[in-house]
Amino acid sequence: MIKTFWRSFLSVGILLISCEKKNNELDVKITQQENGFGYQIIKNKKAFIDQPFIPAVQGEQPFKDSLQARRTANLVIEKIGKVSFPRISVHELDSMKIEYEIPKFQ
Repeated sequence: MIKTFWRSFLSVGILLISCEKKNNELDVKITQQENGFGYQIIKNKKAFIDQPFIPAVQGEQPFKDSLQARRTANLVIEKIGKVSFPRISVHELDSMKIEYEIPKFQ
């Protein structure tokens, strides 16, 4: 009875480890920019994506704070995990309350 329990326990452990999602290999590093923040998606200890500015907006605008950069980076990781193209839209930025400036045309 005890041997059966340990065999089952070991089998379940191996199954859980083998079914672990691949996107757990991705990590977020927040980077300090000249006037704000950016982020990097790290894979295998190397920068997989380097995003020093807010994506989807015109110009080179850094994030106002590290939390906004992290929220955006986490969305990118979520999209990669769903095998989706990690493109960020202005609508998604707005829904996450990411602050950015809309350029004024003269």
